[in-house]
Amino acid sequence: MNVERERDLALSAQAMASIEEIDRALARIDQGTYGTCERCREPIPEERLEALPHASLCVRCKSGGLGRR
Repeated sequence: MNVERERDLALSAQAMASIEEIDRALARIDQGTYGTCERCREPIPEERLEALPHASLCVRCKSGGLGRR
């Protein structure tokens, strides 16, 4: 019973986090900043937005800048 409750709580937290990400994406649409990386201000590739419509960071920034020198 405890294991099921813990699982339900974890799933609920994940769902709430997803809703918050979607709400932030909708706010970026309203502000006219949707599709722009919040960290480097470069455009987020269309392919990434198709795969993850609520993405706020480009792949390079999301991955921690791996490959930057």
